Amino acid sequence: MPATKKDKTAKKRREPTEQVEASGRGGAGEQAEAGGQGGGAVVAAARPGAGRGRRNAPPKAASAAGRPPRVRAAEAARRIHELADVSDSLEGRRRLRRLAKLVARDSRQVRRIAFIEGLLGECLDEAAAHAPPHERWLVCEAVTWGLAWLARTRRAGGSAGGLLERLVKCALHARDAIQRRDTSPARFVLALARLFRDIEACRCFEDDASAALVEEISRLVSSDGAVVVGGEPAGSNAVVDRVERWSGAREIALAIGGPAPWDKATEARWMLAVATALRLLGGHGRLLTGAGRLPEACTRSLMQAARARKGAIGRTAAAVKKPPRTLDRKGAKRLLPRDLHAADSAQAVMRTSWQRDALRVFLDYREPTPRLEIATSDRLLVDGSWSWRVSLEGRPLDAEGPWTLSCFESDRKAAFLEITAPLGGGLQLERQVVLLVRDAVVLVADAITAATPPAGKPLRLEASIALGAGLEAGQGEETREAVVYDTTMQATALPLGLPEWAAAPASGGFTVADGGLSLWQESQGGRLYAPLWLDCAPGRVGRPLTWRQLTVADTRRNLPRHQAAAFRVQSGHEQWLLYRALDMPRNRTVLGCNLSCEFLLGRIRPDGVVARTLEIQ
Repeated sequence: MPATKKDKTAKKRREPTEQVEASGRGGAGEQAEAGGQGGGAVVAAARPGAGRGRRNAPPKAASAAGRPPRVRAAEAARRIHELADVSDSLEGRRRLRRLAKLVARDSRQVRRIAFIEGLLGECLDEAAAHAPPHERWLVCEAVTWGLAWLARTRRAGGSAGGLLERLVKCALHARDAIQRRDTSPARFVLALARLFRDIEACRCFEDDASAALVEEISRLVSSDGAVVVGGEPAGSNAVVDRVERWSGAREIALAIGGPAPWDKATEARWMLAVATALRLLGGHGRLLTGAGRLPEACTRSLMQAARARKGAIGRTAAAVKKPPRTLDRKGAKRLLPRDLHAADSAQAVMRTSWQRDALRVFLDYREPTPRLEIATSDRLLVDGSWSWRVSLEGRPLDAEGPWTLSCFESDRKAAFLEITAPLGGGLQLERQVVLLVRDAVVLVADAITAATPPAGKPLRLEASIALGAGLEAGQGEETREAVVYDTTMQATALPLGLPEWAAAPASGGFTVADGGLSLWQESQGGRLYAPLWLDCAPGRVGRPLTWRQLTVADTRRNLPRHQAAAFRVQSGHEQWLLYRALDMPRNRTVLGCNLSCEFLLGRIRPDGVVARTLEIQ
């Protein structure tokens, strides 16, 4: 019986689909088999049993061991788009977003499928020719998702086998990098190994990636949760980037199907690292850098993993994602502790709260020159080396040993950290970082002490901190304080060891230069104390301001400054008292307050009574 016009039309509509299915069953496999090394196994990349399924469902793990999961267009497009969001290349982001848009259409037209395969090849070409390693692995993962969607939905054309061969070659290069302790390609390798798990040439890469992740997490994460990245202090962003890398590899492995890429012990260490990374993030879980924040995509896997956990980590992640304006004491107890110090890793993180206007301090003192970061809300105020130089009679003194922890205290009112390094001539350098929770004040101070001070010999201390990118600082013509600002006032810096008025004689100086604040002081008594007061509360910037060095009395005798130092700081109607003993602590009096401690910092009430916020014996 001759075919009707309606039958002929239906036949024409079916032909493109049948051609794509035929190419998916044979074209990719035939090319890969002819390719030889590693590529021949791609015959299974387009099994007839892999159907289209639901459009918006994530990859469904196969029930049988070794069977690859099904990849829907919506899932592949979402993954490619997420990878585009973290690309450092403008052209790379444009190309990957275009690819994601084409994949999302879920088309079966032969011409459009061929165009997608061509775009996949173009992505690999550009990544191999110009992209840095990080960008190359990102593009390879995006191509892996696109090719998996083509293969599992029986759309793969004649060039699919060649694309998979190229991905296998990229994975071989990734394996070399992984064996050199570079886990940046681990996420791509895991995606390739699990999306094409029925192909031995792809599946064999998973063990190397998993072993490298386990080794790196065990090596870099301490029992306290501190993450030590690189040989030199690299800043909080390097720590968060590494935890995000691990979290991304874990998320990929679990989303595609199968167990996590590491054992239970490594899972516990990774979760400790996640808790540390949460303390280093700005509002909405973003990384702070330069004059602003990086996109949320840069910490997406980390935040998703933390919010999925129960208990304090999950609640803290939710607070970081949407920082509350206020948080009562009961709510704060349900979250992670604000502060963390890891003595073995020589790192400390101190925060005022988990609220929107929180002040955060990060100190890494593994090297002779520590790295200091101070961030308020979503702005890095201090970011870089906390340098120092000590000289005795004009002769430089170097550290004769590593920094060691002298004291760390933390409570709801304040956090205190002091580290010590031995110097030549029987001297030692003590560095303090104090964070006042209620007042949004950071005190960074240096003290040179000695059991037998070299009296009569000129002692000089120089210290400087680096301001964050885009910040500037200015000093008044008549006073020595400095104001740190960008488009608005951000902080006020007070060199308490120097007189307030610039015309007053001083054995030291305070300058603003080279994107930082530099302070130097001299002493003839063999000891000295050089504190720098950083008021990071924007609401107090511009208020009436003053500070004075006070007299410390011991048994009715005024002490010289190389034995004990005390200061009064006033901003508006608020006043504080700072005291530091440089010799053996004993009973002394300052501003009508009896002291027998080594360090005191407190508020002066309107009636003159000192409310002792922090006291260190």
